[in-house]
Amino acid sequence: MYQYEFTPKARTALRKMARKNPTATEAILRKIMWLAEHADDVAHRPIKGSPFFSLHSGPFRIPYLLDAANRRIIIDDIARHDAAYDRIQQTINQIAFSV
Repeated sequence: MYQYEFTPKARTALRKMARKNPTATEAILRKIMWLAEHADDVAHRPIKGSPFFSLHSGPFRIPYLLDAANRRIIIDDIARHDAAYDRIQQTINQIAFSV
């Protein structure tokens, strides 16, 4: 089993979601726990042009990084489809400009 952790951005998104939509939050947490248990069996495909993978839970996307060497899943964000991909692009642009 993999361990999972949340970036500050993902933690903030999860807290906001828990207040507004506890049912969706529970479903997302179950999906993340499922991924942690089955990470070795899943075909992780990167999001085009990024180092992130995407877990889907209803209308929400959960971009994550996979650290197989340390058996960790790093949840980067939780957002609705379009917002999630826009924020992934912003993160990639920040990384590119800081290098």
